[in-house]
Amino acid sequence: MKFEELKKAISDDLRLSIEGSKGLAVYAKKSSKFENWLQVEAAGVLSKSINKKPVVPEAVLNVNGKEIDVDLLVGDEWAIELKVIGEEEKKNYQETVRAIKEDIEKLKELKAITQGKKLNTAMACVIFPVEKEKAYIHENIMAEVLQTNEASVVEDRQFFYFHDNSLLGAIYVKEV
Repeated sequence: MKFEELKKAISDDLRLSIEGSKGLAVYAKKSSKFENWLQVEAAGVLSKSINKKPVVPEAVLNVNGKEIDVDLLVGDEWAIELKVIGEEEKKNYQETVRAIKEDIEKLKELKAITQGKKLNTAMACVIFPVEKEKAYIHENIMAEVLQTNEASVVEDRQFFYFHDNSLLGAIYVKEV
């Protein structure tokens, strides 16, 4: 499966799932709870979008005797980390950036170790609430952790509203 297929499943199908969920706005108040929901929903979306590829949540890969955990493993092709950046994470900017960078480094290491097996890696971040005119704050975080320019981050952004239109959020998906 190519990255564009994975990105479409996460950016489009997961966005639709978020927008259609009536109870999700309640979970969004606590981003740790939202992240748990996001893993479940992303696994469901990916299993529907990607034919005959098993989706394993909270997978632990044993690579060269080292155990590496990933949020989602899609077949033996993709290891995906999911992150939620809510109000609490925005307040703790440095901690948030550090945690995401650690996940990215873990994915890069996993990709390097499994080079012969062609395991691809990706990071998906869901950020909320977002104000369109102040979205640059989130793009700054994403550009810093992904070590890319903000134009690239903006290009990959997908906005969504929670079902009750109470919150605007954004999804960013990048191959690592």
